[in-house]
Amino acid sequence: MPPIFTVGAREGLLKRLIYDYKYHQVRAVARGLAEILDQTLPVFAGKVTIVPLPTIRRHIRERGFDHILLLCKKLARLRGYSISKVLARNKNFVQVGADKTTRELQASEAYTVSGNIDPDATYLLVDDVWTTGSSMKAATKKLQQAGALKIAGAVLAVSRLNH
Repeated sequence: MPPIFTVGAREGLLKRLIYDYKYHQVRAVARGLAEILDQTLPVFAGKVTIVPLPTIRRHIRERGFDHILLLCKKLARLRGYSISKVLARNKNFVQVGADKTTRELQASEAYTVSGNIDPDATYLLVDDVWTTGSSMKAATKKLQQAGALKIAGAVLAVSRLNH
């Protein structure tokens, strides 16, 4: 598992900001969340490519935007990094409410690599909430299988499953 950098626990103000951003389409929150994430991350050496964990199409349609991609664009602008949608959704599972075993199975089938991997680059996987880590682990495995040697993860908040 790569190093994972997190802003904090999914509670209080951070929880409310993420909720408003995702479910009330308050896009203006993206800049503040990106700034907080920027302050959390270390400085990476060499070429860094931000990889948004792909959002399922249904959620993009419902929200009217891809919340992870927008967050990544703001972070990339702050850091001077490039963005690559090198990961694509292979399956469109909804993980909200699923238990850990289901999440792991779904995540293992969810992603495919759709592009070339630069073995010299650091790939920074970005997601909003870490619940079981299944998505991040599966995405990491796919990138490694495609030839990525340096991977790190960044999430806004860590949640806990009570299953």
